[in-house]
Amino acid sequence: MRRPAGLTLVEVLVAMLLVLGVIAGSIAFVTRGRESHRTSESLARLEEALDAAFAMLTDELRLSGYLGLAPPGTPVDGASLLGAAERPDLAVAGGCGPSLALDLGTPLSAASGAYAAAPAVTLACRPSPLGRAATSADTLVTRHASVDPARPQAGRLQLESTLRAARLAADGSAILGPESRRHDLESSVFYVSADSTGRSDWPSLRRKRLVGGTRPAFQDEELVSGIADLQVMLGLDDPSDPDVSVDRWVTPGEPGSGGLPRALKIELEAWSDVPERGQPERVRRKRAMRVVELRNTGLQP
Repeated sequence: MRRPAGLTLVEVLVAMLLVLGVIAGSIAFVTRGRESHRTSESLARLEEALDAAFAMLTDELRLSGYLGLAPPGTPVDGASLLGAAERPDLAVAGGCGPSLALDLGTPLSAASGAYAAAPAVTLACRPSPLGRAATSADTLVTRHASVDPARPQAGRLQLESTLRAARLAADGSAILGPESRRHDLESSVFYVSADSTGRSDWPSLRRKRLVGGTRPAFQDEELVSGIADLQVMLGLDDPSDPDVSVDRWVTPGEPGSGGLPRALKIELEAWSDVPERGQPERVRRKRAMRVVELRNTGLQP
């Protein structure tokens, strides 16, 4: 007799095993692809956050000490030392601290591991959004004239300058003559908050920025969410040697750190908000460092 056409049970089972093997391999391939995509996305988020933060900080640092037409280091009429009483017509609202924006003799200052304008000079205004600064992160303060000239504006701190003199005003006045130029005064306090706007326990790089209005004031703004740490070191040049290169690096406020500031070393840590597969509580992190050459003089260690 002729054998009936069709598949035997063994053949069916073998076929099913082959199909299941193909499916399992496909699932494993797709899973690895998704994990690879998730990792790539996480790393891309970290790079984007770090690049954005470094770009903002670098621009501010390179401008620190810029006084419009006046050479860097020129005494500015109306400027006052950090912590000293401000002139009534130049007073800044916001309660961050006296002369925080007006210490133009020190265009850049930093505090190591503290929410402060300088070593031992705490900031009176609270961190935003929930009043918690990141522990152990440094704080960086910059002061300079805006890049572009500005129109007169009452209620905005502005710097009027010539090639020989500079003055501050908040009433839109100009008294240095027709050759003078007016710039807005820019001052920023960069710090790391333990929280982000709309998201607690997720760090962010923020700044208190000098703005105008009915009177000058500091206004808080979030710059980059996911930045968890900011560390600063000053590169000093020994004035006794003939070169202009950095001879040593010191932390802000380090005793006996005399020397001419030439550069600033910034280290940032970023956190990714892309959860790890199977470990949602784990956060991918990355640290990066940049060295920024200081273009204007007057930085105090």
